[in-house]
Formats: sequence, structure tokens, C-alpha cells
Amino acid sequence: MSEQSAETSAARFVRQFQEEDLAENPDYALLKHTKAHLQNRQLRKKYLVKQLQLLYAQLDKTRNYQEFVDTLMGSRQLLSEIFALEKHKERSSVVTPVIRNGARSSDLVAPSVNWSHYGIDVEEYLLASDASRDLVHQSGWVFHDM
Repeated sequence: MSEQSAETSAARFVRQFQEEDLAENPDYALLKHTKAHLQNRQLRKKYLVKQLQLLYAQLDKTRNYQEFVDTLMGSRQLLSEIFALEKHKERSSVVTPVIRNGARSSDLVAPSVNWSHYGIDVEEYLLASDASRDLVHQSGWVFHDM
């Protein structure tokens, strides 16, 4: 009986999905946006690689130090783009290894919020009187932010 109900709910989900217009599906919109973003990044990287290859070819043709420096000065914008890209890559590589290496939940620290900074501290307010203190303990809610 439970297998049949599971099949019918799965079939119902598939039918609803197929009836829904794909353009209105938020998951599809997100995938489409991500695809466009990644294609733009890929085109940008291909452009930078091509420009670097041209720069290396120009640098190979230089015959002395002054021509070398002049070639580099003429490609100042390209070099600044490359250095900016490298700096961004270094910044993101500092954060992502923790995520990529699958950090255990015990390694992650839960954020602590100083609620009194934003207004009334509910825990302090409720614990101010004995009647409210009992109410807090009976509610089962545990305040760990302090």
C-alpha cells in the first residue's frame, strides 16, 4: 500500500512538473542564469589567454631591455586585468579550501549575535523576573547567543 502511494505521489509530482511552464520554473531560471554567467567567464578567460599569447609573442620579438619595457608599458591595461584576476583568485582560494575539503561541522563555529546591540535582549528581559524565568524554562527554548 505504501509503495503504491509513493508511486502515485511521485507520478503526481512528475505530472505537475511537466504541466508547469519551464520559463516559470525558478530552478530552471537559476540554471539558465548560472549557465550564462559561466559562459561569460569562459569567454573572458579565453580572451585573456589570447591577449597573453599575443603579449608573449611581442615580448619574444624585443631585442633589448628598452623595447621589452615599452612593450610591457603598452600592455599596462592587460597586465592590470591579469593581476586583478590573480588577486581575486588568491582571495577566493583562501576561503574555498575549507569548503572543498569538506569541513566537519565540529570545525565550524556557530555565529554569536549580540542582540542587545539591536534592541531589547529577550533573554535578559524574560529572566529579569522570577515568573518569566520559569516561563522561559518551561518553554524549552534555549538561549545560547549570550
